[in-house]
Amino acid sequence: MKDKFKYILILCLSVGVLTYLYISNPSTNYYDVPVKYSFENSKQFVNVQDEFVSQVVSIKGVVTDVTFSSPYISVILDGILCFSFESEKNQENILLTDTLSIKGRYEGYNELLEEYSFTDCSVYN
Repeated sequence: MKDKFKYILILCLSVGVLTYLYISNPSTNYYDVPVKYSFENSKQFVNVQDEFVSQVVSIKGVVTDVTFSSPYISVILDGILCFSFESEKNQENILLTDTLSIKGRYEGYNELLEEYSFTDCSVYN
């Protein structure tokens, strides 16, 4: 009976410690993650986009749409790449027809909106 109690106690302690370590691990700050790969245009990215899901990349393109909805700014490059900026972290003045290189974490292709989505974005120099 004592061996069974010890086994359950050790198991509970192990699960508790592992749960604590998992919960206390800080999330990744993608603003500080270096760019894994840079693309000179959106067509280059679209051809190989499956390889870069959840990766930080930079893409150069022409701004075709800008939408301000607090606290986010959505920028569309070349009509198909949607970059989401946090208003307070973006100090750049983004205008239509600007050519920008934007760094962001690729989330995947949105079939409903037919665009490639990026989060944690910043203008990349």
